[in-house]
Amino acid sequence: MPYVKFDTPSESNKVSPGGFIAYMEKEDLAKGIDKEFWFNAGEDNIPSYRVMENIESQKGLGKDDFRYYTGSINFSEEELAFLKNDYKKLKKFGKAFINEYAKNFNKSLSGSDVRFFLKLESDRYYKGTDSEVICGSTRSGEKKPGCNTHFHFIVGRKTIDDKKKISPLSNHINTKSGAVTGGFSRDQLKERTEHLFDKMFKYNRPLEQSYQYLRDVSPEKTLKQRVRAVNQSADKVQSMLRYNHLSREEKEKKLGVFINYMQHGQTHGAKISIDKNAVLKEAKSRKYNGDVYKALLNMNSRIKNGYDVSGDLTPYILNYAKFVEKPYSQLPDSLKEDRFMRFTQIINKHLPHDNKLDSFKLFELERQNNLNGKVYRAMGAFSKILSGKENVPNAQETIIELAKGKDNSPVSMKDTSVQKLNPSVPDITASSVTKGILGGNLSADSSSGYKEEKKPNKKKKRRPGLQI
Repeated sequence: MPYVKFDTPSESNKVSPGGFIAYMEKEDLAKGIDKEFWFNAGEDNIPSYRVMENIESQKGLGKDDFRYYTGSINFSEEELAFLKNDYKKLKKFGKAFINEYAKNFNKSLSGSDVRFFLKLESDRYYKGTDSEVICGSTRSGEKKPGCNTHFHFIVGRKTIDDKKKISPLSNHINTKSGAVTGGFSRDQLKERTEHLFDKMFKYNRPLEQSYQYLRDVSPEKTLKQRVRAVNQSADKVQSMLRYNHLSREEKEKKLGVFINYMQHGQTHGAKISIDKNAVLKEAKSRKYNGDVYKALLNMNSRIKNGYDVSGDLTPYILNYAKFVEKPYSQLPDSLKEDRFMRFTQIINKHLPHDNKLDSFKLFELERQNNLNGKVYRAMGAFSKILSGKENVPNAQETIIELAKGKDNSPVSMKDTSVQKLNPSVPDITASSVTKGILGGNLSADSSSGYKEEKKPNKKKKRRPGLQI
């Protein structure tokens, strides 16, 4: 998300801003005529001396009053990649942000009413407190790698007409009465800034990048509060951005955002590449039916779960998309293993740490059965037991016993309970198993849902003398 940070003011904020403005010229000498100027809501190319004059011209401030505040707006590498680091788009966003800042005081202010100046910078530099400097791998003052475009800003304490004092560090939030009315919610500004970016650029933000999600998982909250808040956030966001409910244009943008995130937005350390054009072309040829999206979800899950992936992932993603809706029995062996392992991961998320499945041993058993699907469908039957919240003391042995079962008729293996466990896995099999399914015959003919064969119920004859 675009992260808005306000610096903690010091004694220097009570006098001229000359020191801060001089510091902000650090990139100007290297760029020469291509240097960046300051700008505000209504004007571009503002030289530094005019910014200083504007801040120094404020009237009605005492010697102990802060005359200005400073801060920055920072973007993720994924957001910058989405905008292709376009300075014009970023400055358009900066101008709109000034209006959001002014509105956030709840004093009927607009961007033209506040003394707010922004300057764009393209580089970041290591400081002495950075871990890389402390461990000796780099030196203070050296440029940081990657795309680091960001804004610095300075804002005056008084409005343009000098009639109102405003402070972004105020502890008041929309106060209705008393000596101080209005106020400033920094939390609300951060959320509004994120919404502004997403709306302006039609950016479909992944849940884990949202400010609300990051706030909800804050360590300041108890574990129970964090889990509940994250689940609520996830339900709300996913219902709004569910892939199948998007327009074709929105689907294409969501896929593009997701591809950028997989390449640049994660900290897995692996060097991967994805041919965005090839993937989007395949999605278009499939009329954006969700196959490619599910293939990306699958690969993203593999990355997050520590699978050894590197290099160009495009061929794998395109191949996986061809088999997304295929039943297990129709998959090539390489993808059978992938789907099998994904299924065990999903089940393990719902098992206690001392009762996890050993995916490698289970798949070895599946391999011994020539990948015929018995163990896979046994896991589907087991997932129904989990969804029924039954107590299963030994998950591994239960699945093995299910896979060895004989003499019972096939039961329906298609059930939405597994997709509720993880909707990114397409039609993974589950069983309408009951306590008596142990020993059932798990046919290998299909994995995507064959019908349950029910025996006709026979009416029991009542015996005389046994009626109650």
